[in-house]
Amino acid sequence: MTTNSHVGDCLSRACHAFERRPSAALQEDSPALAVWDGALGTKLSHAAMPSLRTDMPTALGGDGVAPSPGWYFRAGVASCMVTSIAMQAAMRGIALKRVDVEARSESDARGMLGIAPEVPPGPLRFWLTVTLEAHDAPQDALRDLVETASAYAPMSGALRGPVDVAVDLRLAATTGT
Repeated sequence: MTTNSHVGDCLSRACHAFERRPSAALQEDSPALAVWDGALGTKLSHAAMPSLRTDMPTALGGDGVAPSPGWYFRAGVASCMVTSIAMQAAMRGIALKRVDVEARSESDARGMLGIAPEVPPGPLRFWLTVTLEAHDAPQDALRDLVETASAYAPMSGALRGPVDVAVDLRLAATTGT
């Protein structure tokens, strides 16, 4: 199992390398592939794991047999925050005992359905609840740890500021009439 000091050493080396050569830090993230699985379901693919599924609640026409895409979004933000806290702790030499992050949001389905133009299609509010426990670390240090982790967590950052989303449409050739 990877140790806290090993993670800290790796992050320190990465910081030094990227400070010397900033261009090395810029890279395209691994793609996420979603493939329609009939009705409102999708299959998600990644080389490191078996496929996952999404579905919509039955009230919106789905079968309700898998988490919604919004749940995966919240799970991604929560896991990103856990990772960011663990990274910051490793760089500061803080030995963590427990990190739990619960991501919650409030949305208005009218925006997603396009029936209320004034309502955005995404979350109206988004919040994280962090439960943190560490060995021999002052509470002020833990508060600062979480504040810094929140400022540097990429997915939370994407929620805070506009990110350009381009759509590259590739139409498959159709057969028949």
